[in-house]
Amino acid sequence: MGQHMTRKYSHLLVSGALLLSVAACQDTTGTSASSAALLAALSSVPVGYGDLATSYVGTMTASASSAGLWVGGGREASFDHGGLMGGGLGDAFAGGIGFPSRGGHRGPFGGGLPCNGAFDAASGRVICADATTHGITVSRSAKYTTAAGVVQQAFDTLTTNTVDLQSKVAGTITFTRGADSAEAGDHGENRWGRGRGPFGRLLGDTSTILTASTIITSSSARHTTGLAQGSTQRTVNGSSAGQETTTGTSSKGSFTATRTVGDTTTGLVIPVATGTTPPYPTAGTVTRSIQATISYVGSTPVSISRREVITYDGSATARIVITENGVTKNCTRALPHGALTCS
Repeated sequence: MGQHMTRKYSHLLVSGALLLSVAACQDTTGTSASSAALLAALSSVPVGYGDLATSYVGTMTASASSAGLWVGGGREASFDHGGLMGGGLGDAFAGGIGFPSRGGHRGPFGGGLPCNGAFDAASGRVICADATTHGITVSRSAKYTTAAGVVQQAFDTLTTNTVDLQSKVAGTITFTRGADSAEAGDHGENRWGRGRGPFGRLLGDTSTILTASTIITSSSARHTTGLAQGSTQRTVNGSSAGQETTTGTSSKGSFTATRTVGDTTTGLVIPVATGTTPPYPTAGTVTRSIQATISYVGSTPVSISRREVITYDGSATARIVITENGVTKNCTRALPHGALTCS
């Protein structure tokens, strides 16, 4: 499929267990005909995942539109050029972020909270004020310590060595059918309602959504060490977990859809760059998974699942094991942005 069509579908394949799509533009492994209708659920992650500490490329709540966006993902909804799900693999996990200046606050996994939070002496954490946008609330906090383990009340670009981040996203998105208007794409094509077809019709399906409400609950935790000036490497451990539950009515009848998303980062090591070339991870694993199910009243539920295990061994190539609906492929990917090669 040509680059024009790839770009077009990257706009159209918005997530949610309900968004139905054609399998041709996705890297899948033996997907059955029934579950192929759920492929779009693998293309992105829930709204607000971009506010979490995660390996996925997600949409921040501030960038989402409650009127024009029904269930998650936004315009990052796609498999990346390397064939990985959920909007793709974040640049920090692929060696795509450099160290543009000196100091521990720059480079992959560097820095602290994006707010001037209040220090809580009891927990030793800096806490951001909750932020609510489009019905979704984001909560964040962090604990900063020096290499000697001394708790700090704010991130210091020279002495902060360890950052422990915690984030939560929760809320409800209500589908607004009147928002299903066509938008002009990059090449003149129409993008109907950021993922739906004309008049609320799901892509690849004949049903039309009448009403829908999606409850989103997601969270993440990340522990990064080696941030202080003079460190030779950074080590990252963390996890995220998210769930969407959608209920509504359609021309096919009432439906329920669920989607669970998560990832775990274990022992990821990023050398601190000594030159201008961004460093890629040299050790560790990242495990990612998405499962989705849709059920219309009177019909058999349909499900899809995918798991990606990315392993770094010190070379410029990551090993990736992909299991989709029980079918496994062994793949490799040149870092940072090589194509996926599978056997």
